[in-house]
Amino acid sequence: MTAAPTHDQARWISTFLEAQAAELDASQNTLLAYGRDLKAFAEFLGKDGFETVTRDRIEGFLIDCEAQGLAASTRARRLSAIKQLYRFAHEEGWREDNPSLKVKGGPGRAKTLPKTLSEAQVDALLDAARNQAAARKTGCAIPA
Repeated sequence: MTAAPTHDQARWISTFLEAQAAELDASQNTLLAYGRDLKAFAEFLGKDGFETVTRDRIEGFLIDCEAQGLAASTRARRLSAIKQLYRFAHEEGWREDNPSLKVKGGPGRAKTLPKTLSEAQVDALLDAARNQAAARKTGCAIPA
């Protein structure tokens, strides 16, 4: 069983989320996701406060998330929330440094190949290009 965030951790999270809502007009879904992600990070830290976190602890959290089988996109979002929290904390003077800047490599997004066009789509694209070129030559407007 994991421990709930400490009072200080909860204060950091709530202040950060309030600023995201007020300053960046973050959506409710974004705020909820960041809140869950930062709560999970706080639970991982246990009694250690956000103010003492090092790059190694952040990377340890990401390794733990991977061991839990979380998707790369979820791990990337969690890292994004942590990076934004520490950027905010640094700007507010809560920390003199930003340990998240030193995090090596993150999970990133899976690279996928672009979708291919069907033969009919290729023909339509080529026809549109030909029609546009012909219209330019004759000075006619292209119908919408």
